[in-house]
Amino acid sequence: MSRFVTFFYTKNWTFLDIFSLKFRKLVKTNKKMNNTSLEFFKSLLERDTKIAELLLKETSAPALTVTHTTTMPPQKPYSNIKFVNDVLTVVLNDGNIVSKHPATADDFTRARNARTEVELFAICMVKEAYEDQRAKEREIENLKALAEGAKKLGSHPEFELRDGSVYMTGIDRSLPPLLVDEFLKVIGRQNPLASEESDEFKGLKRFWMWCCLNPRAEVADKLFNFLKKNSFRITQQGFFTALRNVVTIHGGTEFVQFVSEAFNKVKAVWKKSPDRYHIFLKDGQYHLLHEDDMFEEYDVTEECEECDGLGYYEDYDDYSDDDYENCEYCDGTGVVETGETDTRLKEGLGEDLGNLTELYLDLPNREENRFTDAHTGTFDIRVGRVVNMDPAKCRWNTDDCGAEGLHFTADEINYVGCGDQSVLVLINPMKVVGIGETKGRCWEYLPIMTVPREESTKLLHDLDFDTMELDEAYAIEELEDLEEKVKEGFTAESKKYSINFPTINITDVKFAVKALSNMKKEISGRVKNVK
Repeated sequence: MSRFVTFFYTKNWTFLDIFSLKFRKLVKTNKKMNNTSLEFFKSLLERDTKIAELLLKETSAPALTVTHTTTMPPQKPYSNIKFVNDVLTVVLNDGNIVSKHPATADDFTRARNARTEVELFAICMVKEAYEDQRAKEREIENLKALAEGAKKLGSHPEFELRDGSVYMTGIDRSLPPLLVDEFLKVIGRQNPLASEESDEFKGLKRFWMWCCLNPRAEVADKLFNFLKKNSFRITQQGFFTALRNVVTIHGGTEFVQFVSEAFNKVKAVWKKSPDRYHIFLKDGQYHLLHEDDMFEEYDVTEECEECDGLGYYEDYDDYSDDDYENCEYCDGTGVVETGETDTRLKEGLGEDLGNLTELYLDLPNREENRFTDAHTGTFDIRVGRVVNMDPAKCRWNTDDCGAEGLHFTADEINYVGCGDQSVLVLINPMKVVGIGETKGRCWEYLPIMTVPREESTKLLHDLDFDTMELDEAYAIEELEDLEEKVKEGFTAESKKYSINFPTINITDVKFAVKALSNMKKEISGRVKNVK
């Protein structure tokens, strides 16, 4: 008899005892390996994944806690159970073994009282494995729902359904699943036939058109997923808003901050026209006033004709030079009311610095509106003026940091240490060059306002801050000679490769350009330019 068998019989141990001993030895071995053995952890994950798959086949319970049934099965779901030190081992009736390490006395009690294998699986499995499997199940469910939704979009005049994929009419490039889902949500909230006239629908459609005009096909494929994951906001003209940090060059930026924040908040939060607001300076503080609050009404008067504005009669025939009598027509005031009213600027408002729209458009000309980047210190960054670099010098990859391009993020925390001032920027999807996990890169953006560091992230997540209102002027500029710009971009990109060329054809380009150009009629009348 072998040494192992002799030990087995002399000690009168069961198979479960031997299993527990070997398991503890395995744990001890891995402790000697500093508990960092990749294969060890992979084996645990594989075990728990298998348990999760079995569990999900038998139950759809959303949590690990299993409600006990009132009816006892004919027999227990296990043939043996052992709790030694912190190792719980259970032998099922079919001979399979499940275990948990580390386990508690409560785990042992729950396992001993378990009435089904499902309960045992829930007790012994790792929570993360269960949740991961549930996530996969939910993903499958979402894909099924998406497939059903795609059928609905196929009947909408703006979409086509081909080979299980969804296309916007006129563009031979399939929509990413998440963008399909977003279109479904927008259409579901409105009359399907009227939905294409909504701001949300226009914003999504134009966003996709801009994406298709990006020379890099992978940007069009992945950008919306990235924006969705990181809670970016898309505007009515199809651009998106983002954050980046900059370094202040000129001290005393209070005026720039006040004007830029006031202009964009009036548009995006109050949804009012900045044209009807003025900025006043009083006692060193800036104040914003609507024109209705700047003026007061008063009665119009004119000089009294009876006394020639003197307020008294001067009659040298009846009175001496020193005798006067008040005019009865003006009660001695020298003026009479005309019956008309007018308005005038209220007193005590301070110095009127000017109209809010005009002040905002003039910001690029102001000396105090000067910022730069933390990395090179070479960029001239001003609120209200486009910042760009040579696209050929940008690196198209998926890095978050350390790659050429103009960086942006949806969360200020990802830019801590990269400057002393946060700015909100507008970005055209056509000009994105890299997509990471939490950051992206582009070759052009438009800074539209400064944002206090403590408010930056909150602002982009604030549903009251409607980004749909922010980008008319920039859109007009982007639409100028758009087709030529697109051709140049595609030509430059194609020269980088000997075989692989961009996957969108000239017909699609022309359609996208035409679709985007239609917005010019919508917004041209709302845009004011100041040189």
